[in-house]
Amino acid sequence: MKNLSLLFQLFVCLLGAGCFILFSSCKRNDVGKDMQAPIDPIITEIGIPSGSPVSAHIGTAGGSLTSSDGGLTVSIPQGALTSSTTISIQPITNKGPLGLGAGYRLSPENVTFDKPVALIFHYDNALTNIIPEDFLWVITQNKDRSWNAALKSVVDKNANTVTVATHHFSDWSLGRFIDLSLTPASKTLKKGESVTLQVAGFARQDNAAEVELAPLGTITNTGDILAPLTPIPANEAQLKDFRVKGWTLNGAAAPVSNNSGSLTASGWSAIYKAPNQKPSKNPVAVSVSLESSDKNGKKSAYMLTSNISIVEADLYLLLKVDGVPYEYYQYGFNGAIPPDPSNLSIANCGIEDGILSIAGTQVENNSTLLSGFALSVKNPRVGTTALQCLQEKGQDEASFNLGSRQTNYEITRTIRTKRAGGNCDVQFGCANFSITLIDYENTLMGRVAGFFSGVLYEDQPGASDNCDNPVQHTVEGEFWLMRAN
Repeated sequence: MKNLSLLFQLFVCLLGAGCFILFSSCKRNDVGKDMQAPIDPIITEIGIPSGSPVSAHIGTAGGSLTSSDGGLTVSIPQGALTSSTTISIQPITNKGPLGLGAGYRLSPENVTFDKPVALIFHYDNALTNIIPEDFLWVITQNKDRSWNAALKSVVDKNANTVTVATHHFSDWSLGRFIDLSLTPASKTLKKGESVTLQVAGFARQDNAAEVELAPLGTITNTGDILAPLTPIPANEAQLKDFRVKGWTLNGAAAPVSNNSGSLTASGWSAIYKAPNQKPSKNPVAVSVSLESSDKNGKKSAYMLTSNISIVEADLYLLLKVDGVPYEYYQYGFNGAIPPDPSNLSIANCGIEDGILSIAGTQVENNSTLLSGFALSVKNPRVGTTALQCLQEKGQDEASFNLGSRQTNYEITRTIRTKRAGGNCDVQFGCANFSITLIDYENTLMGRVAGFFSGVLYEDQPGASDNCDNPVQHTVEGEFWLMRAN
């Protein structure tokens, strides 16, 4: 714990949350023109095996085979094969652009079917909570590692399936034909700084309407229509293209400049500049409204939002506990000095005996502790590390306290179980908590940046006597600091 106590000074971080809000309307209008020109295909690594393969001998009478995870069914009709053939499905990691779930390697690759084979991808309701079903399609990877989209993918919303017909086997995956994400989804800016925001998706070649497979490529920032690679027939209700309707800053249409900052926009991108003073509403919301059409002219509207937090200084630790924000700043670097030495919200970062510690403390009237956070990780490195506390023979720690309420949240988890006769069995474990370092300079005054998330546990009064389990609290945060030692 000495590594935690030495850190009650100052550190900085990034924090934010992207928001995706979906709306629908039923107006009719003309469908926009396809504006995107052909571009270079997307190349990725090939997937690696990630599950148990399944195989079956299927003859001229046809048959079906389902993957071991239930995500894909291959249905071979009668007459598709001229002789008995061993058909295999190997689950693999999905490397496809905007891929969803597992990918699948179908073999043998050299087989040619006389009749089209149905590849039926199954999805669950959890997927539809984050991805509109109209955005689903099937993609396949070529031998040169480029990707094609199956333009005649058929979505069955009642059966929760996406089906495509093919005459060949290769690597196939379920995906979505448009990202509809605003990048960055969240951002932390110092007062007066700027950030460029961009809508992401795929482009469709103008001549791709009548083919079954078409190459995937990223969109360019030209024109005002995003025309994704998507089926044109046979589904008349399939979404056809997307148009930017407008950008807003906290609901005010761009171009706009006020005490929340300024926002200028052009097509699929916009530039936001933070104000010179922290806005009263922080973080600010930059949103873009999109409108899509199907072949029948029915329109649907979507709104993408990026939450941007404005901070006082460029070295900071930002924290949220159960959704409540806390800010701590690192002074003594880059000329930063505390605005009020008697009322401090400070952060620090240091390392001792191979343990990196990050901490923030909020003090009122030079003495009253209002809040404090501390996190330490053994052998820090760029990447994600799951904390291992003492109960798991580790040396990592995480804690949060509210001094004004005399409450303390710890990484140690106490598991109590009532037994017959009033006995209480007690076990100890560690909370799920991880830290991701995106930058780590292992030198004095070196930069340390990243984010963390997980849960901490609070033992309430009388918990031990009543054999009660602790209360769980969600914690997340980001930091951008310099090592003080």
